[in-house]
Amino acid sequence: LAEEGSGVVMTLYSAILSRGIEKVHFDLEAVEGCDVKIMGAHNYCSQEMVNLLLVGRAVPNVFDGVKDLDGLVLTGIHAQGSVGLVTLFEHYKSMEVGEHLKRPKAPIWVVCSESHFTILFLNDVSQASREATEAAEGQMHLAYYDQLSKQDAPIKLSVSWDARGGAVPEDNLTPPLEHCIRTRWPGATVDWNGTDPIL
Repeated sequence: LAEEGSGVVMTLYSAILSRGIEKVHFDLEAVEGCDVKIMGAHNYCSQEMVNLLLVGRAVPNVFDGVKDLDGLVLTGIHAQGSVGLVTLFEHYKSMEVGEHLKRPKAPIWVVCSESHFTILFLNDVSQASREATEAAEGQMHLAYYDQLSKQDAPIKLSVSWDARGGAVPEDNLTPPLEHCIRTRWPGATVDWNGTDPIL
């Protein structure tokens, strides 16, 4: 599609029509008294839109299942997604991403970091590599692609972690992507393999 094309809008229309307009409307009205929209302020992608595209439901939260807060029922992700999500907002304790999105069916994660979405995925999709993402300790090689950084190819990252999930020293120059990765693999160390980290 051409840059000035309508591919994104058509994808969104397709997702809405696949779910059904009435069901999307129901999803958006999950919190009584809130005026929730599928498109955020300044035409930004809302969490409801992200969830619709990731799991087929336009729910406002990313935790697993439903939470009842003294009669206020909040709806989250109902089942394991094919593609997952990691977000810088969880690192800052602004939201809780549930296991349904942290452990997707395919080893692919949408990354919500700062002002836009990027993608992180397992380079080797063999069964052994996929099982390694669930191990208590290990190392794996992930690829990271940020369309706004005009990369020629995905950045190759080596991620190591152990069962202790110990704290990693952090400073103001820790790349946001590393914070996102650690929401999925606590205490992980990230080797950028000679590439300058994206700050």
